[in-house]
Amino acid sequence: MLDIYDYVKINDVFKTAEKYNVRNILDHEIKVENFAGQIYDELNKKSYLIGSYYRNLLSCSAILHDVGCFINKSNHQRHTKYIILQEENFQAVPWELKHCLSIIAGSHGKNVDCDIQLYDIMKKKELLKLIAILRVSDALDHTHRLNTALEEINLEDNYLYIHVKSDNIGKIFLKLNNKSVLFEEMFSIKVRLKKV
Repeated sequence: MLDIYDYVKINDVFKTAEKYNVRNILDHEIKVENFAGQIYDELNKKSYLIGSYYRNLLSCSAILHDVGCFINKSNHQRHTKYIILQEENFQAVPWELKHCLSIIAGSHGKNVDCDIQLYDIMKKKELLKLIAILRVSDALDHTHRLNTALEEINLEDNYLYIHVKSDNIGKIFLKLNNKSVLFEEMFSIKVRLKKV
């Protein structure tokens, strides 16, 4: 896979997120990007993922995952995909790479974008892994209150332990239960939340 940062600068990704920032959603997206990077790095230590280009694609997806709220909160995932595919800041990005970015960002809810079927089994598997990480990361700050701090992540014996500080641990636990299903399926790793 191509590296998205060969075609777009991180500043352009942030400019796009700022352009469509409603209700301070950019703060949430930055937090989710941070969580996603930490989870990716922990998985990468154990060779579950390879390639910085996948981490960069995940990072951009996390920063942009809620831009569709600018159009409408309902079905914002679909709107996110549309914005990414039409955004002028991404004109230099090859279509397939931009399409992958839009699929990952647009699939952070309960449904995976049906366009994923356009790709071969290996590419589809890699995209699903990135979607799974994004979903878990989004669940950790799903209230958008920004009061969740990720203290530590450990991968041990097929369990990903996520140690967090939060006032909303009960809500995070419930959301994480729903949004970690794909993660557990793709990595054969169970996600466990631990309160610090």
